[in-house]
Amino acid sequence: MRFMMTAVFRRNRLYGVIAILLMTVSGCSSVYPLLSAEQKRDVYERVSEDVKTHVERGHFLRSSGYPYRALNEYQRARFYGDLAPVSAETLELLKKRIHREAPVLYQQGKQAADNRQYTRALKKFNALMRLNPDYKDGADLYYRMLNKRRNTDLIDELAEQLRTVIDSQTPDRDTDIERLSNEILSYQYDHPLAYAQHMREFDRYIRERKQGMAEVRKGYRALDNGHFDVAEEHFRHARALKATAKEGVSGLYRLQKRKDAIYLTKLASNSLERGDMAEAEERAMRAVEADKAYAPATLLLKKIVRQRLTAESQSLTGQARALIKQGEYLEAMQLMDEVLRKQQDHKEARALRNQARARLQASVADYTELGSLLFNQSRYQEAIRYFEAVLAVEPDNHIARTYLKRIELRRRTLQMFE
Repeated sequence: MRFMMTAVFRRNRLYGVIAILLMTVSGCSSVYPLLSAEQKRDVYERVSEDVKTHVERGHFLRSSGYPYRALNEYQRARFYGDLAPVSAETLELLKKRIHREAPVLYQQGKQAADNRQYTRALKKFNALMRLNPDYKDGADLYYRMLNKRRNTDLIDELAEQLRTVIDSQTPDRDTDIERLSNEILSYQYDHPLAYAQHMREFDRYIRERKQGMAEVRKGYRALDNGHFDVAEEHFRHARALKATAKEGVSGLYRLQKRKDAIYLTKLASNSLERGDMAEAEERAMRAVEADKAYAPATLLLKKIVRQRLTAESQSLTGQARALIKQGEYLEAMQLMDEVLRKQQDHKEARALRNQARARLQASVADYTELGSLLFNQSRYQEAIRYFEAVLAVEPDNHIARTYLKRIELRRRTLQMFE
């Protein structure tokens, strides 16, 4: 199966994307995991770009007075779920606007038609077609107004002016094209020439963006394969295009970060060989921060941290053994807690902690007696140490709690007379 999918991608990447989507939608959810990392990235980027195209076209149509077509573009983008940067609330607001404004335009158009104001009526029904072409018999009324001689002559005259301007080379050519196109579209929303001019700039942007994103994808593939010069060339091509300048800059930035990560990883390895653990870890952390996707840096950092924790735990467990021999059970437990916070599965540390706790538990009576003697001698700090050790294994020990309260009261009394 994996061989078949790889063959599809090699022959035609677009067909491969379509095949993945169709099989996923039809329930073949196991196809995607069979792809290589490069193929997964390619699918994601192509689908993301397609989604972005729908969303950007939707924004353009919405801002230029085509809410119905904008809604269709947003819904096509939402087909891909969370990839679409359009919320369900945005779609709901647009639907509410269409539902709210359609009856108003319909009534205004009918009123104008009844008053024989056919040009005004055409404008209203044309606006309705932009908003909701399926509203009642709005389409029939629109075409009836469109076919009125006065209106067809007006549109034909404006279209002829538009053709003349398109063929001209005047300084205001683009401005005049936009003005005439918008005027024609205010009467006939789907006029072929005017609508083509209206969408011309956007379509040019989309074509340029697709071209640029193809360069970006090639750049990232070259980056993943370690061909940095080739990657840089593709990213620079993308940066040179206005529609993908941002993505080209991001690609060049990622490329530099990958180079930084490789360099820092080598420095970290050299430091580790010299035995300078702190410097090695600091450089490896910088390498991971530079490029989290660079696996050698992450693996090296894990190795260094593992070695450091092993060295630290060996030192602390040695100290804990010595403290247990000296009867400093609470201090031994605290050292082992420090180890277990960083390495929860450290068996030796847990065993030593349990040993220290058991010995401290067996010494509760002795610790309580020593604490009370020290209290009577006004050696409060030493007494506190013993009582806190008791509470570490018996949190509800009444005697230890009572003495700690008495020590606190004694301290406050002494402070009053100082």
